[in-house]
Amino acid sequence: MKESQLQERRYRRTEKLILDGLVTLLKEKSIKNITVRELADLVDINRSTFYLHYTDIYDLLEKTEHRLLERLKLAAAEEWQNEFSTDHFFKFLEQIFIILAENAPLCSALMGANGDIAFIRTIESLVREKGIQTLHSFAPADISEHDLQYVTTYALTGCVGLIGHWLSNECPESPTHMAELSLLLLREGVSSIKIVSEK
Repeated sequence: MKESQLQERRYRRTEKLILDGLVTLLKEKSIKNITVRELADLVDINRSTFYLHYTDIYDLLEKTEHRLLERLKLAAAEEWQNEFSTDHFFKFLEQIFIILAENAPLCSALMGANGDIAFIRTIESLVREKGIQTLHSFAPADISEHDLQYVTTYALTGCVGLIGHWLSNECPESPTHMAELSLLLLREGVSSIKIVSEK
């Protein structure tokens, strides 16, 4: 094996050690209370090794989230063909659950009590962006745009809670099952709304 390949393998192995350490610590404390020294000691590397990869703990979190969110956005782009149909929305949801399952420990930590609310909001925004027109087709004809936004926000919050619960239980159901359940809950939440007239 070439020296460059060996270096690349060592680099990736160290990256994984650092990421695993971050996940472990996020289960115990918030990001603001995690230090480079603590993480380096946990995974048995020198702090100088950490700094070859990241400038600080926040840089580690930002780059980790960015890589994951880019995968989610790429999946959305691949599955979505500028069509707002139930089938496309389902495939999009399924891809989200597949990626979350592949990165379950990290995603569970990011969505946990010590995680990053910005990460959760980005997932909500991604689902809203791709699903709002699909959900609109399920809504009563007389629902106002404002009410639809409220109902969608409510449904999305529940969907994110569902994702967090699934991840915290180590993903016992398949991504396909969870996508089907999420679509059902989102669809029923929007279609069954009874408009209450303002007093």
